[in-house]
Amino acid sequence: MILAVVAAIAGSLATPGEQPAGASLTVRQVRNSIACLPSVADPPDLMVPFKDGKYGSPSIPFAEMRAMASGQLDGKPAVVSEIVWNTGGSGNWEIVALFRESSGQAINEGVYWPAPDLPDGGTMVGRIEIRDNAIRLYGADPLHHRDIATPLVVTTSAFTRCRIPANR
Repeated sequence: MILAVVAAIAGSLATPGEQPAGASLTVRQVRNSIACLPSVADPPDLMVPFKDGKYGSPSIPFAEMRAMASGQLDGKPAVVSEIVWNTGGSGNWEIVALFRESSGQAINEGVYWPAPDLPDGGTMVGRIEIRDNAIRLYGADPLHHRDIATPLVVTTSAFTRCRIPANR
């Protein structure tokens, strides 16, 4: 009871635009946010607006948020999403993006390229869990119709910021 009263008071003392400590970021906010698609060559990276987890343009025929998880990372609410996109060639690109909330908006704080690190022949992320302050990326091998039981475990330190021009 006392904890509930203290939490209510702390929430009411938050400055305008600041989220109370217990605020949560939703998957819906992330699926309708701006996310970084890293350049596959030289910077800058692209910041693209997703709507319902999807984006498309002449230079990016499709981009889609697929596997997602929400939870606490470093003591703050977070959502992590796998994003797959194509630039018109024969292959697809995949990242995992980390989102936090700021002023009621989902903000893409960083990206991680998991493919070279996935265990047991995983070629893409099939499922994500956030547990014990870590992100568990469960690989999949669609070519051989396999889900991989051993996760790649990473922390927020594995994510890098998007490289965008300073004048944006």
